[in-house]
Amino acid sequence: MQLYAAHFPLVEVNSTFYKLPRPSTAASWRALADEVNPAFEFTVKVHQDVTHTDRFRGEASRRAFLDSMEVARALRARILLLQCPASFGPTPENVQALRRFLAEVPRDGFILVWEPRGAWEKELEQVRELCEAYDLVHCTDPFKARPVRTQPFAYLRLHGAPPGTKMYRYTYTDADLYWLREQVLNLGAELVYVLFNNDTMAQDARRFRALLGG
Repeated sequence: MQLYAAHFPLVEVNSTFYKLPRPSTAASWRALADEVNPAFEFTVKVHQDVTHTDRFRGEASRRAFLDSMEVARALRARILLLQCPASFGPTPENVQALRRFLAEVPRDGFILVWEPRGAWEKELEQVRELCEAYDLVHCTDPFKARPVRTQPFAYLRLHGAPPGTKMYRYTYTDADLYWLREQVLNLGAELVYVLFNNDTMAQDARRFRALLGG
């Protein structure tokens, strides 16, 4: 953890999608980061029970969201990521479940980043309406789709394909990173989070920071 905090401004905690740590464990991560960089930021991916298992339906989904929130508090995180599977398409039933969930769960000052996938990529007006109605930040992989901007900042997640042919199994080229820099600058956002989620994520993130002069 301290190695991340020494070299990067933030990290997205992806392990919370599979298993939530105890809040006390998350607090120990926060303490380790503080020893190196008190300004270091954590973002938290919400547990899969919310988005994949129960798909925003029922008490188990709500409970998993609240438990994810507790971990985020321990990390002093301000961003929670909701990543939906491609199979969670923009059907009337899914949209209704999502609306009900977002209307009922507390926010407690957290920013919700939403990464819809699959058929949602062709329903951007509906994505925009939902983001505006429920104060969400639309997240995409910029090599696949440009995000709908409804907030003063953006959140991008890079999975390696495209431009690679297989998810995660790709190292971004210099040309890729120059292209990405132009996309980030052209978003016109006050702040852009760029998260690499590929096999060589740490190396690629450091190269991209160097390209930005960071």
